Amino acid sequence: MPLKIRVKPEQKIFAGGAVLKNVGTRPADLLILSDSPVLRDDYLMNIDQSENSDAASVYFLLQVIYLFKGKGEGQKLDKLVIETTEKFAKLYPHLADQVQDIIALMLRGEGYQALRQAHKMLADQEASKQRGDDGIKVAVT
Repeated sequence: MPLKIRVKPEQKIFAGGAVLKNVGTRPADLLILSDSPVLRDDYLMNIDQSENSDAASVYFLLQVIYLFKGKGEGQKLDKLVIETTEKFAKLYPHLADQVQDIIALMLRGEGYQALRQAHKMLADQEASKQRGDDGIKVAVT
């Protein structure tokens, strides 16, 4: 099914293995005719950013799976990402529901939706950092 996407001036997108940039001064409409992974630049994370937080590491792994699905050891990578994501949930139990949603989406083959959920989780963790809350909830008895 074709995907129509509007690319703002100076915005980049990743589409099917290529990074494209609108170098014009007006938005550009693109029609992607093949079944390829597509991400806007605000969803793209480089490897250096993956070290900013635990959530960023999980997000980066999900991004790699989504962008390069079918180009190698898909099943082994999926298993690695699921195991890593489950370990993340143990460190941040208050995010366990979001993590389970991400895993369920991955198991259904909905990589983009899993990535969107992880993007939201990453934004939530970044907001916690801004407030000075590390996101770890400890019960006091």
